[in-house]
Amino acid sequence: MPITVEFFVAPDDEVAAQVGPRQRRHGFPSFTCSDFFPDDAVADWEVLLAVGVAAGSRDVVPMKSDGFTVFQVSSGLCSALVRASSGRLVEVAGAWAELAAVKEEGVSAETAAWILTELAGLARLAEGLGQPLYCWYFAP
Repeated sequence: MPITVEFFVAPDDEVAAQVGPRQRRHGFPSFTCSDFFPDDAVADWEVLLAVGVAAGSRDVVPMKSDGFTVFQVSSGLCSALVRASSGRLVEVAGAWAELAAVKEEGVSAETAAWILTELAGLARLAEGLGQPLYCWYFAP
């Protein structure tokens, strides 16, 4: 499952729509990870962190047959990430790793904790900048 994923902060949808595998040196705060479907993961994280129903992400560049998409991470998830303690992130990472195993995505608890910790830091930065948090991924 060769899926490339990048979470990043950008000023708006128009700019975010230009970021992707061909525009990797964009200069925005970001981190890259791989091998899971982030649109599914953000819904799982939102439910696990906010203990509720996922609001879902908003497509900026809808996925077409090329396997590429850009979406904005919900403000509810961003807020939950900003508020989460490191212990809570590790707890949620363990639960997500179990869900990912059921979906055969194979994300380890350690990798899940790293992803959520990085994402929480990026959410804090986005909040400080007053800018949205986005994600693009490419699943050929």
